[in-house]
Amino acid sequence: MLARRRTVAAAAVAACLVADVIGVAAAANRDDGSARSDFTSMAAAAFSAGTAATAGRASTRGVGSDSAAGAAETLPAPGPAATSTPGRVTPSTPNVVERGSGTFTVVAVPAGAVKQTPTTGRKVTYTVEMEGGLGVDASGYAATVVADLTDARGWQNVDKVRFVNVSPAQASTGTKPDLRITLASPDTTDRLCAPLKTRGQVSCHNGVRVVLNDRRWLLGADAYGKDVASYRIYLVNHEMGHGIGHGHVKCAGKGKPAQVMMQQTYGLDGCTAWPWPSSKPA
Repeated sequence: MLARRRTVAAAAVAACLVADVIGVAAAANRDDGSARSDFTSMAAAAFSAGTAATAGRASTRGVGSDSAAGAAETLPAPGPAATSTPGRVTPSTPNVVERGSGTFTVVAVPAGAVKQTPTTGRKVTYTVEMEGGLGVDASGYAATVVADLTDARGWQNVDKVRFVNVSPAQASTGTKPDLRITLASPDTTDRLCAPLKTRGQVSCHNGVRVVLNDRRWLLGADAYGKDVASYRIYLVNHEMGHGIGHGHVKCAGKGKPAQVMMQQTYGLDGCTAWPWPSSKPA
């Protein structure tokens, strides 16, 4: 009977196209506003090049191997190739590699990327990692992530945390970070985010992994239009927000700036896009 109820609940979630997952063993597919996970079950064909969704926190259990972050890590052999596509493809649409190499490299923080370095606050260590074969500039990716994390408008000031990078050298000697910010292909994202059903379209936070789907990194989301750069700021801050313990919020009122923990990729619900944890200046 319990299994039947869960099956019915899952079908209802699919009908609504959006689901929040707290954990595998606790009320799967229930959307009660406190979940750390978000994903969409919308068919891939319904996604245009600018249509996106983000996934937040799954269970607190890690996915795959959590060996030393500095060593090359290989996922199990992939299954059949994903059938989803990014939607409309035009000459200006970036190429999304559906399946990367399955190996990850810890990327060094480029000089000048850190904007501020607090000396107090809750310490949160992290690595910036990227899957091989994506065709994305690793240094540019790392610079964007670190600049977003250490910006004065970010979580360091809002949540009184202190982000400390774990370098490739430190990771290779066995230093394990609190969070691993990983840019991954859609296929690899699905496997890292399991049991979340990211369906090649969305991102997630799962255990120590903050997985940024390369599809969303390259294409952005409708809420931000052609401003992919601002969407990336939102994506990093939203998923890292889950990583440091924040849940979802709703639009505070029509015309108001959306809070970063609002699921802006699904739509703004009357709010206006805002990618930072801090309040938007008047």
